[in-house]
Amino acid sequence: MLRVSQRLLIGLFVLLSILFFCRKGSCWEWMLTLYKAPDGTNLYHPMSAIYAKNKFYVADTGNSRLISYNIKGEPLVAVNPGGKLKAPLDLTFDKIGNLWVVERSDNMLLKINFKEKKVESFKLYYKGKILFPERVNYVGPYLYVLDRETGGVAFVNIENKKPMVEKIWIPKEKNFSGFIDFKVKKDGIWALERNSFKVFYLDKNGKEKVWNLPESLVYPISIEVTENHLLVLDRYLRKIFIFDLKNNFKLAGSFLELGWTKGKVYLPREIKMSFLGLLIVDEGNGKVEIWKK
Repeated sequence: MLRVSQRLLIGLFVLLSILFFCRKGSCWEWMLTLYKAPDGTNLYHPMSAIYAKNKFYVADTGNSRLISYNIKGEPLVAVNPGGKLKAPLDLTFDKIGNLWVVERSDNMLLKINFKEKKVESFKLYYKGKILFPERVNYVGPYLYVLDRETGGVAFVNIENKKPMVEKIWIPKEKNFSGFIDFKVKKDGIWALERNSFKVFYLDKNGKEKVWNLPESLVYPISIEVTENHLLVLDRYLRKIFIFDLKNNFKLAGSFLELGWTKGKVYLPREIKMSFLGLLIVDEGNGKVEIWKK
């Protein structure tokens, strides 16, 4: 009888915790999954996804292609523009509709103009040294590129024919090991340090802030920022942890779990906010999950 009572109390505590977190705006639920190409083949080691122009776009890295989906999650087109994609890592659209793709195999940025069916390749340089693009994000007027050599975020001017790196943000923090992910927002840049438990913030005036994540995390690999919360994806714990930005980074909840069915992940790589919800790229299961509040 005592054991049953204990179970009931634990169940009640969990239920109350979930309800509390939902009231706090931290409750998320599965919406749909992207996992097939138009020809019926599965995604293989997808690395990134975005939502733009009423479509989802996925970098199907293992299959050297990009795939688009409608808002229902139905595959539309799979392409390898100009045959130049070998290991696409990340992608973003600029303000005039060009698609920029990080091509890992050649350390290049590809600029794809679908209307003109034109693909251009660029290598980035800063102070005479070549950059090695890892992630990319466009927020006008710059294309922001994570350089895995310096670990910093490069501000790339793409207004001219040839992209030009104007500066690179490398934090002043001692023993900085380089960023593994970043997100650009209206108020500044948020970035997650590689192999550490630190989140950096650079405001528009160049002022830096640093926060330490709990050391109970194992391998934070990606972040996203909403109006009130910082979301941190842990690759090995297979969870997204939610921290309250207005309450001294207090833990406000978590979701996701290990598995192979819808709503579960195996080796997640990236999270990215979209108009329709949160995109969760699961490299291990070969799919992209979309979750909403």
